[in-house]
Amino acid sequence: MKRPLRLLALTAVLTCLLGAAPGDPKEGEQYVRLKHPVSGVDARQVVEVFWYDCPDSYAFEKPLEDWAARQHPAVKVVRIPAAWPDQPDQLAYARLFYTLDRLGLAEREALAVFRAVRDRHQSLTTEKKVLAWAAGQGLDVDAVRGAYRSGAVTDAVKAAPALRERYQVVEEPTVVVGGRFRTSPFLAGSDAATVSALDHLYRTARSS
Repeated sequence: MKRPLRLLALTAVLTCLLGAAPGDPKEGEQYVRLKHPVSGVDARQVVEVFWYDCPDSYAFEKPLEDWAARQHPAVKVVRIPAAWPDQPDQLAYARLFYTLDRLGLAEREALAVFRAVRDRHQSLTTEKKVLAWAAGQGLDVDAVRGAYRSGAVTDAVKAAPALRERYQVVEEPTVVVGGRFRTSPFLAGSDAATVSALDHLYRTARSS
C-alpha cells in the first residue's frame, strides 16, 4: 500500500509545482489577467457586468445564478450594469437596476426584467414604463417611484461608466474574479466554458 500512496503524493506535488491540471481553463485562452488589478477587493469577489437588453447577458443569467447557488457558502455576485456615458438606453437600464437594488429586489427580479425586455420586447427605459412593469409584478409602485427618482440612484447611474472602466470591461456579460481575472462567453467560447473558467478562478483565487 505504501507505493501507491507515495505515487499519489508525488502526483499532487507535481500538480502544485506545474500549475493547473491539463483540463483546467488556461490563462490567455478562457480567461485573461487584468493589466491593472482592481485594488481593495476580496480575492474571491465575483463581479458580473451585464445589460438587461443584451441577449448574451440574458442567456448567461441562469447559469451564473446556478453556479453561485452551488457554492458553499453561496456566492453573492456583485452586479454592475454595463454603461457607457454616450448610450442613453444603457444608462436607463442602469437606473432600473439601481432602483431595484436600492429596494433589495435586483437579484429576485433579474430574470423577470430580462424576460420583459428580451422575450416580450418591452422597453423599460422611462419612469412611466418601469412603474407599469412594477405594477404588473406586484411591486410597491410608490417605493419603486421613490427609489427611481432618488439622489442615491442618480449618483449611482452617473458613476456606472467609471465603475465599469475600473473593472476594465469592454463587453457584456463579463465576469471578473478578485479584481484580477476576467472571463466572458466571448472569450471562453460559451456560457458553459465561462462558468468553468469562473469556477477555476474562484477555487484558486486564494493561491493565485
